[in-house]
Amino acid sequence: MASPTARNPALISSAPSNHVDILILGAGWTSTFLFPLLTTHHLTFAATTRTGHGIPSHLESTIPFTFDPETEDLEPYRRLPLASHILITFPLKGQGQSTRLVQSYDRIHTQGKIASKWIQLGSTGIWKGSNWQDRYSPIDLSNPRAIAEEELLALLGKRACVLDLAGLWGGERQPRNWVSRVAKTKEEVRAKGAVHLVHGEDVARGIVGCVDGGWDGVSGGRWIVNDLRGWEWWDLILGWSGDENKIGEEKTEYGKWVLELMEEEGVRALPRDREKLGRLLDGREFWTKLGIVPVKSLLG
Repeated sequence: MASPTARNPALISSAPSNHVDILILGAGWTSTFLFPLLTTHHLTFAATTRTGHGIPSHLESTIPFTFDPETEDLEPYRRLPLASHILITFPLKGQGQSTRLVQSYDRIHTQGKIASKWIQLGSTGIWKGSNWQDRYSPIDLSNPRAIAEEELLALLGKRACVLDLAGLWGGERQPRNWVSRVAKTKEEVRAKGAVHLVHGEDVARGIVGCVDGGWDGVSGGRWIVNDLRGWEWWDLILGWSGDENKIGEEKTEYGKWVLELMEEEGVRALPRDREKLGRLLDGREFWTKLGIVPVKSLLG
């Protein structure tokens, strides 16, 4: 396993002749959890942003790169290093984008060299069914992101995998702050069922697990990545309604709404029965394949 060769791998890795264990296309929120873990595992990495700006506390600079699905210009790809694995953090949509990105990179970097493995981050929103859904359940094939995922997997086979993430939280992203956005009225609270989450730290652990020894178990597949829990909106809202820092001005009203709804719906205690919660996601297989478990939970 390659070891970091410099304090700033992105600067060292800005030329195609260099090689890194993982190239991160689009260094954003997830990368703030990923960079430290890659360093801990002695995995070399490079990262891109649109402007090449630094990532505070992590990288002094990044590689400027913008994916343009409408152009065949290969010049932007010449700035990128050869990488054993490539992580796509931004959404690819519809037909053609996955092919354009992969083939453009490969034309510059993989002729006569290693064939890079690709990881696409996606969303569990492509599963629309009710009740339990696992990775084998039908997805919404009209969804532009699902279309691009299908194309990537068909194009690369065992050279690709897709990690479809549940609701992302951690750091400044706190689910308690979402309540007033996702449910502004009592009737909107009534309609809320299950919510599935995954912490940025566990996303990073999943990515590193794929790169650092787990590829054979996940290659060629689309995976549900969550924290192995099905949280219940009413239960969460009631728990947060007593803390002025968690929901805000509406905290008391939200708590009253939940109590009224329990009376109206005949719910004696929270959480509600699973069959009343709508879509539920089974993410066990991803963690089983990697031989690890998620470590971050709303419970602390």
